[in-house]
Amino acid sequence: MAANTPTTDATGGQSSMDERILKAATFGVFWDIEVLATKSPSILLGVTPQGNNCLHISTIHGHEEFCLYALALERSLLEKVNCENETPLVIAVSLGHASLASKLLQQCCGRPRLSRAILQQDRYGFNALHHAIRNGHKQLALDLIAEESALSRAVTKYTESPMFIAVMRNYVDVSEKLLDVDDSSDVGQYGRHALHTAARNGNKDLALQIMEKRPRLAREADWDGITPLRMAISYNKVDVLQVLLAQRSSLAYETFKDGYPLLYSAATRGQVDVARVRVKHG
Repeated sequence: MAANTPTTDATGGQSSMDERILKAATFGVFWDIEVLATKSPSILLGVTPQGNNCLHISTIHGHEEFCLYALALERSLLEKVNCENETPLVIAVSLGHASLASKLLQQCCGRPRLSRAILQQDRYGFNALHHAIRNGHKQLALDLIAEESALSRAVTKYTESPMFIAVMRNYVDVSEKLLDVDDSSDVGQYGRHALHTAARNGNKDLALQIMEKRPRLAREADWDGITPLRMAISYNKVDVLQVLLAQRSSLAYETFKDGYPLLYSAATRGQVDVARVRVKHG
């Protein structure tokens, strides 16, 4: 996202950015760009060798006034991507400019043509919702879900869904909204999913909500054959174990890789509380 350091030419045949516009965007000096744009309407569309337009540049530096002024002159800047496949919105969220990101989102709202600017994923597959959750901007995440629920379906190159990240961080309100989206993704790294993460964290409230809305996940194991139940036992999360067995008692008969049942494995580990839960739901 650096404004000037990369050498890759990502202009795609677009005109190079005027030095005056580059300087204005970098320092947030917006009051003279209207004069330049009046003389040459396309001047705001020029890009750096990295594919950044003036809105990308000003967003990197967090200049809200410049961004809004530039958009008043040329709204199409919102949907342009640079060599990292980033829109200005994605940059704003990833760099933690939450206030600016909210304003850019508002500029897209109610304009179907600009939905791509909201849904855009960067070269690693992260969209604005991923970044908002990762950076702890929970209200922005909720606003993004409300405006464009399709963001919840996107999965990164690291196989992370927004829900997986939200549950991993114990963001209950964001996770609840994502669970309300019927087709939202719940996958995570190494074949794990949102229920694995709730079990590992010991978050019984989220585990209950996930079980109620996506009961299938209770039996879906990760790449190592570990189910949410086994995850709860491994991390001694008794509260989550109780939730899982209360919702689906048949899970109590689940066996581990060694073929031994849950009760035996818990006993050999000295996990008395786990064994008691098993007996209760047996």
